[in-house]
Formats: sequence, structure tokens, C-alpha cells
Amino acid sequence: MKRALRRLRRPLQHQLVRFLLVGGCGELLYLALFALVSQAGGSATAAVAVAGAICLVLNAVLHARYSFRVPFRLALLGRYAAIQLICLGLSLAAAGGLQHLAIDRFAIALITLVQWAATSFLLTRLSYRSTA
Repeated sequence: MKRALRRLRRPLQHQLVRFLLVGGCGELLYLALFALVSQAGGSATAAVAVAGAICLVLNAVLHARYSFRVPFRLALLGRYAAIQLICLGLSLAAAGGLQHLAIDRFAIALITLVQWAATSFLLTRLSYRSTA
């Protein structure tokens, strides 16, 4: 039984796996919060603002504590927000270039998703590691 549990926990020893799990949970929470605010009569803008702000803070904390196993500090929140803005800019540039090349919209979505996740992982890892 112990061996089976160890085998199940082994993938969680990798930062990238933990990062993707936190990010995936953050995306699901974002969608749930967006739906909740929208159902309560809030505008789409309000839903994005509420869900986005909550998830940004939560992801910054969880990536510190769980993904990279460093103590969370308020300065990390600012760094994480800056990293997400960089990822947004890169994804917008990539989407514009890919659209100019007449790439399918679904392919653009997948490409920019992977680009955003990879860039976010690398920059967050570097940023959080420098504070440990």
C-alpha cells in the first residue's frame, strides 16, 4: 500500500506538475466565479474583474506555497501580476502574428495557451526562486 501511495505522489514531486495543477484549479475557479457573478446580475466586466482579481491573488499564493514551496511574501504578488502581464503581451503578439498567417482560431488558442503556461512557469519559477 505504501509503495502504491508513493507511486501516486511521485508526479507531484515535480514543480511543473504542481504548477499545472494549481493553474488548472485556478482556471476552474475563475470560470465558477465568473458564472456566479454573472448569475447574480453582474456585468461581464464586473465578473472578469472579481474572478480575475481573486484568482490572481490565489494563484500567486498557491504557486508560492505549493508549486515552488517558498514562503509567500506580498512582493511575490506584484511580481506574479507583472509576469501575467508579460504573458498577456506575448500571447497578444503571437495571436496577432498567427492570425495574420491565417492560422485557425482554435489552433491559436492552443498555441497561446501553451505559450502563456510555459512563459508563466519559467518566469514565476525564476522570480519565486530568487526570493527563497
